[in-house]
Amino acid sequence: TGAWMKAELAKLAAQFPQVIKSVRGLGFMLGIELAENIPAFANTGKVASLNFVNRLHDAGVLTVPSGTHVIRFLPALNLTRAEAAEGVALIAGVVKAIA
Repeated sequence: TGAWMKAELAKLAAQFPQVIKSVRGLGFMLGIELAENIPAFANTGKVASLNFVNRLHDAGVLTVPSGTHVIRFLPALNLTRAEAAEGVALIAGVVKAIA
């Protein structure tokens, strides 16, 4: 499930390089590195990772920033494929709104 989730997030990165620079990690320990200078985050006074995390929280996805441009995902080890798919869909919705 972790490899599937990473692959799905990588598809998002390929589709929206103006938002996601790369996806990295192993198993369920995954991270999204955000692109530089995302227009939706201009003039907010906050780093990109915090802006993105706040939008994910509003969408119902619990994440934490890791530095200024990385979002860290650490889901429970008993996460099902269906739950992972729901989370990826929510993340995709946020990415599309930002792009």
